[in-house]
Amino acid sequence: MADDPKKKGRDRSLVSEQEHEVAYIMRTAKVTRQKALKAIREAGPSRDKVMESLGKK
Repeated sequence: MADDPKKKGRDRSLVSEQEHEVAYIMRTAKVTRQKALKAIREAGPSRDKVMESLGKK
């Protein structure tokens, strides 16, 4: 099963390595693709932690 049917809405506080999410991080933090991917891998799935690790919060 792909998703938990009990969950409703979006997970705006989470980020993954999907192309559109990496592009969003690149755009908002004004960093390269490599830096965005590195930050996602090091900080984990929390969008706040990713932006914090990029020095954008």
